[in-house]
Amino acid sequence: MNEASVPVAFDSMRRDDLPEVLAIESLSFSEPWTEEMFLYELSSEGISEVLVARADEGSGLRIAGFLCAWIVAGELQINNIAVHPGYRRRGVASQLLEEIIRRAKSMGAKAGYLEVRASNEAANALYQRYGFRQIGRRRNYYDHPREDAIIMGKKPL
Repeated sequence: MNEASVPVAFDSMRRDDLPEVLAIESLSFSEPWTEEMFLYELSSEGISEVLVARADEGSGLRIAGFLCAWIVAGELQINNIAVHPGYRRRGVASQLLEEIIRRAKSMGAKAGYLEVRASNEAANALYQRYGFRQIGRRRNYYDHPREDAIIMGKKPL
């Protein structure tokens, strides 16, 4: 399914975004983050960058995707990224990655890191298109199903 790319506007996630974000999270992962996990990210000012991508396709703004990252000590750590199924393969994840990399660079980050399920071919391909390369592996990192995580890094960012 190759639908047209959808332009999005970026905004910092707010507490009232949580119902939509939690719905996307549960549609995207076998072990979704909890509301408490997102609230922790929202309360970690100065470390966490929690972005939502808002799309407007005529029916008002809707959250198309989100990204949670830390920018600390010159490094970007991408912790969570998800796109609503109705917006997948429409450039939303790419736009989120571009925005967080832009913000991280402006804050002095020189390198970026993330973990991804070994079987998540679409995500692995996306990260590789942005210059992330496999630098390690965490055995049995994920549950449901039990699976390795691929550690990816990009330096320079």
